[in-house]
Amino acid sequence: MRITRAVLGAALMGTAVMFAGCGESSASENPAGPQEAAAGQAVTLTDGQILGVLLVANAGEVMLSQVGQAQATDPTARDFNARMVTMHTEVIQRLEEVAMAQGMAPAESPVSQHLQETAKRTVDLLNGTPQGAMFDLSVMDAQVAAHSGTALLGDSLLAPQVQNPALREELMAVRKTVQGHLQEAANIQTTLWNAQSP
Repeated sequence: MRITRAVLGAALMGTAVMFAGCGESSASENPAGPQEAAAGQAVTLTDGQILGVLLVANAGEVMLSQVGQAQATDPTARDFNARMVTMHTEVIQRLEEVAMAQGMAPAESPVSQHLQETAKRTVDLLNGTPQGAMFDLSVMDAQVAAHSGTALLGDSLLAPQVQNPALREELMAVRKTVQGHLQEAANIQTTLWNAQSP
């Protein structure tokens, strides 16, 4: 239980820092750091940028889950990751269909760039973790962090700003699915943690 809270706290902190760092100035342009640089600046996204964030978040989940599917030794963790590959690929396909039907193009933003960098770092870290019980727990930690971060992002930044009704509907569907994935990932994480505890 302690590890779940720690990972969730880290995920929420990382997302909060990401929101704070998404103003006009980047951390590299302002030595004060992302939180200070963006103080008082609202993060505003267009529908195209919201679409871009959703596509990147789901692509990152597919990348993470492919590593978990290939390397997890625990059958429950491996099966969960395999389902995440399938389900998040389906979400990407639905988002692409919405974009095509609405004549909307995905656009980059500091938020999508941050998500892309975070996904790559997470996958690199997992690829450097030896297979076995520690990898299984690490990949489920990453799943909890990814899904909790996506849920927070959707609730606090994307949902209040989305304008297109079809994109809003898909965002709400994705948010509901993410909540189910988060609960399942947290349950698996807790089981794996308890199995390693004396």
